[in-house]
Parts: sequence; C-alpha cells; structure tokens
Amino acid sequence: VYPGMGGNVLIICFVEVVIGGIGSITGPLLASLLAGFVDTFGKLFFQELSGMSVYLLMAVVLVYRPSGLFPARG
Repeated sequence: VYPGMGGNVLIICFVEVVIGGIGSITGPLLASLLAGFVDTFGKLFFQELSGMSVYLLMAVVLVYRPSGLFPARG
C-alpha cells in the first residue's frame, strides 16, 4: 500500500462517469462496457493510439452529448 496507488483506476472511473452521465447509475455502467470494448479494440488494431482510445471516446461523446450518454433525470 502506498499513496496514490489508485490513481490509474480513479482516472478511468472519472472518464466512465463523464461518458455515461453524471448522476446516472446505468450510464456509467454501460459506459464502462463501451470503454472496455474501445480500449480492447484500440489495443488490437491501433497500437500507437491504444493509450488514448478511451480519452478519444470521451472527447467524441462530449462534443455530441455534453451531458453524457444517459444524463440524470430531474
């Protein structure tokens, strides 16, 4: 155990919440599946962009749907 050991996981979790929509439960759940697919296929087909594939997905989602894929109702 050391300080900052969860930094990598925390950043990916933040990206998935932004993609799914802040305040939603099903949004980040589906966004995590989508991010997993994008990360896996990015590593398979685009080795030079594999580290950026999830962040590119977040940028595309934020351009077209700034509140996320499944924003909170209310």
